[in-house]
Amino acid sequence: MVVAASKVLRECPLFRSLSDEELDRIARLSHEETFEPGAVLFHEGDPPQKVYVIEEGKVAVDIGVRFGSVARRRATIETATRGRLVGWSAVAGVRGYTGAARCLEKTTALVIDGEGLRHLFDEDSYLGYRVMRKLVELVRSRAVSVTDTLAHILSIASHDLKAPLHAVQSYHQVMLGGYAGPLTEKQKDMLVRSGERIIGLLGLIDDILDLSRLEASELEKAASSLVKLAETSIENVRAQANQKGIKLLTEWPSDLADIMVQPARMQQVLTNLLSNAVKFTQEGGEVRVRIRELRGKVSVEVMDNGPGIPEDDLPRIFDDFYRGKTATAGGAGLGLSIAKRVVEAHNGRIWVESPYPESARGAKFTFTLPRS
Repeated sequence: MVVAASKVLRECPLFRSLSDEELDRIARLSHEETFEPGAVLFHEGDPPQKVYVIEEGKVAVDIGVRFGSVARRRATIETATRGRLVGWSAVAGVRGYTGAARCLEKTTALVIDGEGLRHLFDEDSYLGYRVMRKLVELVRSRAVSVTDTLAHILSIASHDLKAPLHAVQSYHQVMLGGYAGPLTEKQKDMLVRSGERIIGLLGLIDDILDLSRLEASELEKAASSLVKLAETSIENVRAQANQKGIKLLTEWPSDLADIMVQPARMQQVLTNLLSNAVKFTQEGGEVRVRIRELRGKVSVEVMDNGPGIPEDDLPRIFDDFYRGKTATAGGAGLGLSIAKRVVEAHNGRIWVESPYPESARGAKFTFTLPRS
C-alpha cells in the first residue's frame, strides 16, 4: 500500500520533487477512498482535516458568490483530475477550507491526514519548507489563472450589459419627460423606482469592470490633497448620514502636504469606506475620518461606532464579491475589494480592526500611503 501510495504522490506537483523515502513517510499517513458521483469531499468553511490527491475521476472545486441581495450561489473555479490536489487548506493549517469539493463522476483519491502531515513537517522542517514553498507556487498559479479568466469574462459580459441598460434608461427618460404621452402619478412613481434599479445595475457593472481594469492598469498620479479628497467624500455621503442622524467628524492637520495619488481612484476609496461606515452604523451614531502624518507615510482612518464586523468575516472582508453572513444592506461585495486594489496599486496597505482600541464597538478601516 505504501509503495502504491508513493507512486500516486509522485504524480502530484506538490510532492513530485521529494525523495522516495520522504514520499514513503507521507504515504504512511494516507489511505485510498472511492467516492460516487455527487459525493461532497468537504464544504467551504469546514475545519480542514484531509488532503485529496486524485487518482481517477473528476472533482469540481466551488466557491460561494453572492451579487447584491441575490441568494448565495456556487461557482466552479477548478476541475481537478488525475494527479491534482484538492483540500490544500489542510496542508497550510488555515482555519477552514476556502472552497467546497464535489465529485463530478466516480472518483478514487489518495486521502492524506492533514494533522499528521503538519506534524511531519514540524518534525522535519526542511521537508515542510520545500512542500510549503511548492504549495505557495501552486496556489498562486491557480489564483492568477482563475483571476485572469474571471476578469476577462467579467469585462466582456459587463460591456455587453451596459448597452441595453443605457437604452432602457433612455426610454425611461423619454416617458418621464412626457414625450410618449401623459402618465399617471402611479406610473411615474413606477418608472422612477425602476430607473433607480437601472442606475444601481450600471454602478455594479462599473464596479465589476474596475476589478478587471485595476489588475493591469497604470495609475496616472498627480500631487493631490488628501484633505480635499476626504472633504469631497464626506459631502458625497452627507445626505445618507443626515437621514440617519449620524455625525460626521473629522480630524486632520491643517498643513498636510500634497501626496502623489490618482485623485479619482483615491476619491473612490474614501467614498467607499465612508459609505460603508454610514450604511452599517445605527441611527444617531458617529463616523470619524482621521488623517495623520507618519514617518514617511500618511495614514487615513475611517471609524464608526456601529455593531462592528463579526470575527469570522474579518479574514475575508476584502475578498471579491464577499458579503458578511450578517449583512442585510444591498451591494455586491465589491467596494472593499476595489479599495484594497487601489491602495495596493499606490504601494500602500489597508486593514480593518473590529473592535478597535479607541472604541469597544464598531470598526476602523485604516490605509497608509508612502510619501515617496
